[in-house]
Amino acid sequence: VVSHNQRNNTTIMLEVPEGYSIEANDLIDIAEKSMSSPTFEILKRKDEEEIVLHAHLNPKFVEDVVRDALNQISKKYSDLPKETLVIVRSESEESIHKHNAFAERISTLGELLDCR
Repeated sequence: VVSHNQRNNTTIMLEVPEGYSIEANDLIDIAEKSMSSPTFEILKRKDEEEIVLHAHLNPKFVEDVVRDALNQISKKYSDLPKETLVIVRSESEESIHKHNAFAERISTLGELLDCR
């Protein structure tokens, strides 16, 4: 039984040392893949149904979103220096509660790689 929906905003920041670079689109891709389902600008009703069903079959808490993003970052950017600062924040806008759900992790890439 589906109880409610939440809209999630996730922020990913990497403080990359001089001489290194990353693509913003790659970070957007990581954020989108970390969530229950992608979002779209325009959908037909049938497509909306499929997206909503997919999202509810793949529920995630904000801490799951952060964990998934960190895992993807540690795999994609393992060649960056270990002192690279990594910040991931996830906030879900609650639809039935008076508060939002929030999770954040601030770490270095080295710490993330040591946890794998």
